[in-house]
Amino acid sequence: MSDKHEHPKPILSADTDSLFIETKDTQKGKIKIKNTGGGELKGCVLSRCRGLSFEPVEFEGNSVEINYTFNAQAAGLGIGEAVNAKFFITSNGGEKEIPISAKLTKMSISTPDGHTIANIHDFYEYSLTHAAQARRLFTDSEFYMLLMASGYEYMEVYESLHKDANRERSMDNFFILSGLKEKTKISIIGDYGESGNRLEFSQAPGNSEIISGEFHIKKSDTGYVEAPLVCEADWLSLSSGKLTTTDFDETNTATVKFTIDPTKIKNTFTQEQIQIGTLVMEIVYRRLPQLILKLNRDSYRYADRGTIEVINNSGTNMQIYVFCPENYIRFIAQSFPVGARAEIPFEIKLSAFMNAQMLFRKLPFMETVIEIKAKSPGKEIKKILPVTVGEW
Repeated sequence: MSDKHEHPKPILSADTDSLFIETKDTQKGKIKIKNTGGGELKGCVLSRCRGLSFEPVEFEGNSVEINYTFNAQAAGLGIGEAVNAKFFITSNGGEKEIPISAKLTKMSISTPDGHTIANIHDFYEYSLTHAAQARRLFTDSEFYMLLMASGYEYMEVYESLHKDANRERSMDNFFILSGLKEKTKISIIGDYGESGNRLEFSQAPGNSEIISGEFHIKKSDTGYVEAPLVCEADWLSLSSGKLTTTDFDETNTATVKFTIDPTKIKNTFTQEQIQIGTLVMEIVYRRLPQLILKLNRDSYRYADRGTIEVINNSGTNMQIYVFCPENYIRFIAQSFPVGARAEIPFEIKLSAFMNAQMLFRKLPFMETVIEIKAKSPGKEIKKILPVTVGEW
């Protein structure tokens, strides 16, 4: 019996689509090859460029590294000369053709940690993993000579940038000018609901404790950031007046902290904006009412049950008194003790006389009110809740 099951085939993938080399003698590097399909990948690397060699030439496995070496002398290049060629990766998972551009430069820089820098692209890659060493090299005469030897077209701007005492800023501008990166962008991250970049805080009446808050800023890459933090309200204080590169952690995330002083807020509701460069975070503060009363529905039938939700923000126990001028809304008691929250039940029940009267008048609904009085030591609150009763 034949096996009709088809096994997934290998698919060739390489981590580079082109190879650009600038060196004064020899340059080495790695190419990573992976199998993104099934089975096992097998193949070889074929060079069609003089001076470019690979080790190993043949490979077998689903994740392998191929070392390459380019020797400018073996390629027969003179100073300033370049060669454009191709090399091929062939395998049982497909074939990949990769162009290569190699140039013999007048000079390169060998760093103490074993890296070779022959152009500004090498320098940019080096700065991503060796930031402190790259900042020192940026103003070194050897780097200046490298730029001169490679014919860097913005030498006047570089000479101005390398005088800036803020090396992070000057290097970031240098890379942007050289087309190696875009300007670093920042954004506010986190879930702030449908209101967008807005944080809301509330306090019970009588509570004047300082409120602490924070939100997070993400930058698009490891580049330089300098964004002023500005707010005008005297009740809102920021931990810093500026967001800089050093405020961001290894995930490119920074935390902006602030405090709210309720003693400086006269109204029950206020809001203010914190500006972070071109970004805006809105801070809202509200002082809760002492007592919140809500019916569980907007309207009720002639024979129905309902509840009054009571939220007590005063911080003390209250005695709630309820009264309805119409006797068809009935409570099991006239008063109820309430701590932080309670539900007061009531029943709607028309008498036989009222039922007959409603049928005779053909009234679809009636409107009345529930009167509420809340008492606690030293204070009394009165509220009225409109109630609609009918057949729907």
